[in-house]
Amino acid sequence: TSVIIGAKTVAQLEDNLGAVKLRLTEEELEKLNEVSALPPEYPGWMLARQGAGRVPKPFEKKKA
Repeated sequence: TSVIIGAKTVAQLEDNLGAVKLRLTEEELEKLNEVSALPPEYPGWMLARQGAGRVPKPFEKKKA
């Protein structure tokens, strides 16, 4: 949620308030998150790369 700032006319305010009714699907939200994701910053990317080989694989059951 956010505060709407900057409406200079009643028409702009009504348009902004009308956006409250907008509903996005899960797919739309996922796409927005995907295209707006920030690139990893140092040192995070370096630590992830450095430890990539150290992370154990998920547990898998032995086949009977």
